[in-house]
Amino acid sequence: MEENQEVKKSKLKEFLKNNLPIILIILLGFAIRLYYLILTKNQATWWDESEYLSVGLHWFFGIPYELNPQRPPLLSLLEGILLKLGGTEFLLKFILEIIPSILLILISYLIVKEMYNKKLALLTSFLMSILWLILFNTVRLHADIPLLFFSYLAVYYFWKGYVKKQKNYYLYLAFIFVALAFLIKLTAGLFGLIFLIFLLVIDKLKFLKNKHLWFAFILFILILIPYFIWQNNVFGKPTAFLFASHVTYDPTGIASYKPIGWHVLNFIPWMLNTPYFVLFLIGLITLCTLFLSLDLILKNKSNEKYNDLFIFIWILIPLLYFVFLERDAEDRWLLPIALPLLVLVGKGLYFIYDLIKKHEKNIAITVFIALILLGGYFQLARADEIINAKKDSYMQVKEASLWIKENSNKDDIIFSKSVTQMTYYAQRQVLGFGGNETQFKEEVKKYKPKYLVLSIFEPHNEVIYNYPNEFKNSLEPVKTYFLDKEQKQLALAIYKFKNYDL
Repeated sequence: MEENQEVKKSKLKEFLKNNLPIILIILLGFAIRLYYLILTKNQATWWDESEYLSVGLHWFFGIPYELNPQRPPLLSLLEGILLKLGGTEFLLKFILEIIPSILLILISYLIVKEMYNKKLALLTSFLMSILWLILFNTVRLHADIPLLFFSYLAVYYFWKGYVKKQKNYYLYLAFIFVALAFLIKLTAGLFGLIFLIFLLVIDKLKFLKNKHLWFAFILFILILIPYFIWQNNVFGKPTAFLFASHVTYDPTGIASYKPIGWHVLNFIPWMLNTPYFVLFLIGLITLCTLFLSLDLILKNKSNEKYNDLFIFIWILIPLLYFVFLERDAEDRWLLPIALPLLVLVGKGLYFIYDLIKKHEKNIAITVFIALILLGGYFQLARADEIINAKKDSYMQVKEASLWIKENSNKDDIIFSKSVTQMTYYAQRQVLGFGGNETQFKEEVKKYKPKYLVLSIFEPHNEVIYNYPNEFKNSLEPVKTYFLDKEQKQLALAIYKFKNYDL
């Protein structure tokens, strides 16, 4: 018995000796995330967050809501289940955002360790633990963190299964996780394209002879078939999601009415912030050896730079999509390339370290630590600034919605431009309404809403703001919300319909 305990203690010591750095990094990441989760526990949800939540309410509580073919169902399904089980918004964030965000640190470590080495893996995982854009989206119920979780797992198992050729079932896991990521957010399809381009470069068409890849692909399709059937039943097409974006495409599928989205590239320095962006640019220099040996890779005579090649393709494909096809993006849409960007930041930092180390090791270590801390300070400072600046945004919409919930019946209809947020918080049927007077009158007579909500938060036709005066015999102001404590800046007003004879 004592021998068994000694063996266990020995194994524990060996485990801690080998893994203590990544454990400490994960604990740091957890502490930061938990702090901001508690700080923002009462913040209001935004449009996208509320849309997924409203779908969950629609499915599990019967709240009327018009589904959007652009939104895959998995996140709403998970949120709906948790809400049905009595989960609070805090619990939803902890399970669906905080836990995946923490696991991203570990997954990033494992990916880079497999591709490069343990030193770069530790550095990259540390950068992932403090990246401000990750932190900001972790405390919101956006789809981006679950998307990264499944997508990065797919990369990990793809690398182990295909490049390292360790176990065949790793390929199956890779495609399972790509499918799950796609059911979270459609841009996960870019990871499938990344895999394909990488395979074409290193193996030409030889990969088509790999039966395990075919089995994995079939598994991928089988997972998505229920989604295609659902799309067909609800929206009339199995691929209704393709052209359901807010972007209007021409017949070729390209948003050509927009100029090429070069501005999307600005999100890279915005995401990395100045110190790490400079290191990223230096890291790009290290890719020179990739291009110098590209002819050998193309002739399948060298696999030494497969890691750099994959990192390069991983960054390139999403950028090409958002710059030339979508021609637009938000900063969080580029989060799928966060890991390869941080790998290049790490490579840039080690490039400087190795350069200085040739002359003076102590100075090299000092510079190395100083750059990490300086960049880390910028990351955490920006995270703190933006999270605090945004945590009270749309609060008036949330408070107004909760007031409406307390002062209405389940069958009442609300007119508001904040459709998704009010549906989620008020748990009533919320409809957008016409911007011109004739259409508005017709909709009022048709739906007989109980309340009209006007605010500064969503786009309103200027004519709409005149409705309370124009129809003052029918609209009675019942509640107002302000941006300031002095109540000088009106943010939102609720009007009750006394009658529908406009």
